[in-house]
Amino acid sequence: MQRFVLLILLSIFSYTGFAQKSTADSLLINSLVKNIAAMQVTADGEFYKGMFPSFRECGGAPHNYQPDNNIFFTAISAFAFRNMLPYLSGYDKITAEDIIKKATAVYPYYKNQYGDPFYNFWPTDAPIMPHTYYFKYLKSVFGQGEDADDSVMILMTGDNDDSANTILKQRLVEVANKSNNRNIISTYKRYNDLPAYSTYLGKRMTPDFDFAVHCNILYFMYDKGLAFNKQDSATLQTVSQMIKEKQYMKAPVYLSPYYVKSSILIYHVARLMGAFNIPELNIYRQQLANDINTLLAKSFNVMDQIILRTSLLRLGFAAPALELHSIDAFETSNQQQYIFFQARAAFSYPTPFKQVFLHWSYICYYFYCPAYNKILWLEYLVEKRKH
Repeated sequence: MQRFVLLILLSIFSYTGFAQKSTADSLLINSLVKNIAAMQVTADGEFYKGMFPSFRECGGAPHNYQPDNNIFFTAISAFAFRNMLPYLSGYDKITAEDIIKKATAVYPYYKNQYGDPFYNFWPTDAPIMPHTYYFKYLKSVFGQGEDADDSVMILMTGDNDDSANTILKQRLVEVANKSNNRNIISTYKRYNDLPAYSTYLGKRMTPDFDFAVHCNILYFMYDKGLAFNKQDSATLQTVSQMIKEKQYMKAPVYLSPYYVKSSILIYHVARLMGAFNIPELNIYRQQLANDINTLLAKSFNVMDQIILRTSLLRLGFAAPALELHSIDAFETSNQQQYIFFQARAAFSYPTPFKQVFLHWSYICYYFYCPAYNKILWLEYLVEKRKH
């Protein structure tokens, strides 16, 4: 009888502790949603109304830290909220829906000048690299090609239709490696003959592979239920082979000149695997989890600690507790130095030039978005509450 009573008491204490933690997380989620909503721009100016402000600096001196009105961070913020909507309720869900609505209203400024469902990183009718000393005047020289990353994120969050999805897929096919005599020169030789998708949508640009961009393109194909073709299969083969060879740990900068870090590459593939059942990738769940735990043991930035935990949860594993309990603590942490996205001009160079110039800071640009860092933390809290 005493043993039975003891078990009952232990169960009550365990449930009480769980309930308290769950309540604390719910309150934090509510506060974060409000805080993020307040960061959304309310009037046109440096940024369009509905955007989340982001900033850019040169990796080399002078760093020239400046506002940057790219659509990228606003689009991936809307995408994150779209994915969290089923797990939010009440005021939080209403606010999230409003955030998405305001963000998607900005998309037309970045759309292809001929009205096709392809999107630029910067506004279509504005200078590239705003506030730079020279590059902002060189749009006619460098041009501005629409890219796959922004386009798929926008079509997964905007008010589009099947026709737009089909048109984008057709363009992706047209500019893929091996299509229309296009040949990649910037990846490992063993991937040269794979007709995988390219990062950029311009027909005159050399094909380029980026591991994280490939994950996002595949997410789009699965999300929209588009029939797989040889380009989809080749892209999936490229990603799975890179995972098999653990290249995301060995050479993340070479694999992904725009996302660069092993933790961020794992975040992208775990997000894809958490959303869809993909047998070709499922076999690497344990490998990825092991590598996440390796990175957790040596990662010092709180953002790495957050996205690695989120990735563990999405892969179906338990994640260690994160000792971060207030927005004030988050804002004063080292998250301010975190670089989720960057541009490295040597992305399309052939080997060995690519390996050398990818690390030359004077042609690297780092992008920051304070709101998106909070959204990544919010994702973790929502994911944690699901498990």
